[in-house]
Amino acid sequence: MAADHQDGYPRALSARVGFMLAQAHMAARGRADRALDDVGLTMKGFAALATLISDGPNSQRRLSRRIRMDPATMVDVIDSLEESGYIVRRRNPADRREYALQPTAKGRALFARADKAIVDAERQTAGRLSAAETRTLMDLLERIAADGPA
Repeated sequence: MAADHQDGYPRALSARVGFMLAQAHMAARGRADRALDDVGLTMKGFAALATLISDGPNSQRRLSRRIRMDPATMVDVIDSLEESGYIVRRRNPADRREYALQPTAKGRALFARADKAIVDAERQTAGRLSAAETRTLMDLLERIAADGPA
């Protein structure tokens, strides 16, 4: 077997897609978490808020499915966002049995700050990639993630 590089991971690991994706995820996620912490938001809160802003009002159940978040976790995320004044629950006019979650002006302002922080963190993460390589990476990640969890 060829000698492993002392600076990198052992070849038996660096040749594994899952291992390298996990390492890249930890690097990207660490930067993103620190950036979001600076604006007072978690990644889960960011995901929920970003989805409500991009998709519009949605039920908690549909939001949970949309971003593939465990429903029990979603309850805590939504409660926290609501208690902080970032979202409100309003009756869904199309189905009075359900609530539609909507971002508030305060939530939209927080999202704008958080989105800028995430963009800056991602710029650091992908700093050694060209713009074309970053687009290629995003395309490949979207293809891998399209099917969701196994």
